[in-house]
Amino acid sequence: MFTQEEPKTINLKNDWMFKAFMTKPQSRSMVAGLISEITGIDRNLLYHATYIGGEEIAKRQEIQKKQSTDMTIKITDHMQIIVEMNQAYQKHVFEKNSLYAMSRIVETTTSKKEYTSIILINFDNFNQYETSDPILIFQIQDKKGHIEVNNYISYHVILENCSDKNYNVGKEIKKFANFIKEKRTIKQLEEKYEGDEEYMSVIRTVEELSKDPEFAGYYDIEEKHRQQLEDAKETGMDEANLSTAKKLLQMGVNTIEQIAEATGLSLEQVEKLKEEN
Repeated sequence: MFTQEEPKTINLKNDWMFKAFMTKPQSRSMVAGLISEITGIDRNLLYHATYIGGEEIAKRQEIQKKQSTDMTIKITDHMQIIVEMNQAYQKHVFEKNSLYAMSRIVETTTSKKEYTSIILINFDNFNQYETSDPILIFQIQDKKGHIEVNNYISYHVILENCSDKNYNVGKEIKKFANFIKEKRTIKQLEEKYEGDEEYMSVIRTVEELSKDPEFAGYYDIEEKHRQQLEDAKETGMDEANLSTAKKLLQMGVNTIEQIAEATGLSLEQVEKLKEEN
């Protein structure tokens, strides 16, 4: 947890941190400029839009789990932007995000056939497509480029490429990519962005969040989960087996041999999970 005695580096890509600081009024100018440069939408229109963090997405089937967006920007009732920070690779993550966006179109279409326009922005922190482009744009179209529908478009912002000085990308996008690129302490952030009132306002917001005990608790849980996923990737554990093992431990199944047999994990991997939980 964050403490004043021991300054901690802050991961701005952390799910809780990202959706919190991005939706705060103090960050509005920075976010509006960033989204405007990505989409071409008027900055003033974005500035006065409604920003919501963690908005729940309606389930299409009863068997579906509750899901939420990282951030939704509602420009009008029928024009919305969904923003997702994809910090680490997860199987089918972009397919899932696209389905969420599509479901929002269905959810908000009225009986008068007033279709909602949805823009999906994926911040890609792991370069899923192994591309050298800073931004990829997806629309539903045929091989000749004929666009089937005009009310859905998806932008993939490749953070690694956007922060690279060798790639041609808008200054607001490059600045943001560099801002969240690596962990820094509040002091380091203040030193780097001294004199930049727009970003200093964001940093002050991040600092306030980091001093909130309840928020810091959620942040720590998310960071621990992220580290477990990274460890799982390095050791060959897949996410499904990791999740199953954690549930068994939470249910009180403490026999390491039984959990290892049920999940296919090694005894060492289960032992490590037990120590962490």
